[in-house]
Amino acid sequence: MLPKKTILLLFAAIILFGGCTNTRYLTDPTSIDRQHNMRSNRVGKNIGEGCLNVGSFFFSIIFNTEFAPIQSERTFKRISIINQSADSLFVNMVTDIVWKEEGYCDIMGIVLPPGAKQKLLLPYPAAYNIFFQTPFTEEEKLEIRTDNKLRRINLNAGMTNVGP
Repeated sequence: MLPKKTILLLFAAIILFGGCTNTRYLTDPTSIDRQHNMRSNRVGKNIGEGCLNVGSFFFSIIFNTEFAPIQSERTFKRISIINQSADSLFVNMVTDIVWKEEGYCDIMGIVLPPGAKQKLLLPYPAAYNIFFQTPFTEEEKLEIRTDNKLRRINLNAGMTNVGP
C-alpha cells in the first residue's frame, strides 16, 4: 500500500509544481505584480468554474437531466522562455494588450542566466515582441503569438541576425 501512496504523491507534486509559473528571474516590480494578479485571476476563475460544474452535475442527477459541463473562454496561456546561450540574457516582452486598465501587459526586466527557464502567464490571444540581448551583443527582436501551439521559446544570441 505504501508504494501506491508514494507514487500518487509524486504524481500530485509533479502536476502541482510542473504547472506553476514563478517570478524568479523577473526584476521589474510592475511585471512581478502583474504576474501575481494574472495567476490569482486565473486560479479564482478555475475554482469558480469547477464549483459550477460540480453543482451542475448534482443538479443533472437530481432532476434526471443531461449533464453539460460549463466551460468559459480561455484567457491565459502559460509559456516558458529558455536561455540557450552561454551568457545571461536580458529580455523584455512588449504587447498592445491592456491589463485591467492599469497599463499594457508588458513583461519587463527578465534576466535569464545561461540555461535558465522562466515560466510566464500571458493573456490569450496576444502578440508579443520579445527584445533580448546578452551583455556582449546587440538587441534582437522576436515576434510570437500566444494563439499558436508554441509553449517553449528558446532564445540564443544571434538567432535572429540575418547574414550579409
